[in-house]
Amino acid sequence: MIDDKIRTEHDLAALVLISEMYYIQGRTQKDIADSLGLSRPTVSRLLQTARDLGVVRISIVDPSERLKALEEDLVQAFGLKGCRLCPSDTDRGIVKARLGYRGAELLLASLEPGDVIGIGASSTVYEAVKALRETRDYPGLRVVPLSGGSLGMDGRPQINQVVHTAAQQLNAEFIYLNAPLYVGEDSIVQLLMEDTSIRQCTRLWDQLGNAMVGIGRGNIVDTKDPYFVAALDAVGRSRVAAAVCGWFVDGEGDAIKGRNTTSVSVGQLKKARNVIAVAGGKSKARAILAVLRGKFVTHLVTDEDVAREILFMES
Repeated sequence: MIDDKIRTEHDLAALVLISEMYYIQGRTQKDIADSLGLSRPTVSRLLQTARDLGVVRISIVDPSERLKALEEDLVQAFGLKGCRLCPSDTDRGIVKARLGYRGAELLLASLEPGDVIGIGASSTVYEAVKALRETRDYPGLRVVPLSGGSLGMDGRPQINQVVHTAAQQLNAEFIYLNAPLYVGEDSIVQLLMEDTSIRQCTRLWDQLGNAMVGIGRGNIVDTKDPYFVAALDAVGRSRVAAAVCGWFVDGEGDAIKGRNTTSVSVGQLKKARNVIAVAGGKSKARAILAVLRGKFVTHLVTDEDVAREILFMES
């Protein structure tokens, strides 16, 4: 018989014992109940308590070695610091959730105390932000947008809201950028970027420790923002392979000079210690390849089908 303290479900030693019997020794709940003189429902409640208190942490591990091999192939082919792949799926929502989880893991593993963290406007980056686990392990963090943004049109998250969510999870200070990404006149962009309130954010782009960005198919217009369309037309859609933080990249990985935007510059982004690109879906393979060729990112999070397509196109 086990001590009555177990029945309070707060004896950590008992929780560890029962968890080891179930998760490590592989014994059934009924077997554990019979061995310890408990009912099976009590054992079930104790196992749940162990999970709730963090005595047991459950993670899902993809045992497939093929993803690890592909990750290494991408690292070697493009000189990346790291790569995380997830299984592909016909359901884009599932792929985004998987990418977000791996992106969040990678960002957390890359943090250092005092880091400035730049967040790009992207629905997949938003999935990564939502997947961040709460932590207080890195004091002095600051989170900033890497560009201005829309007002949340088409159901897309507004960049300042995404930054706020990331800062909450990381116990960090957040700095907003209250400006649209594209503005009709370059002179207005220049005036905006000189504004004192906006400079509170943009001055930190020179201090980026980590940045997380999405990758858009620059020549595919999936937004109603007329300024984006105008900026794309100004450089010529046929030249554009990818869009990153509001500026465009051609198929060889060269940034295309276009209209001024309220966004981090190519030079500022490349100075960051780590730049994590989170993007997937086979239709984005050409865009991701262009960004990899341009050495704009140090880490890539994508899915298996994209990885194979990129390696095929680069071979």
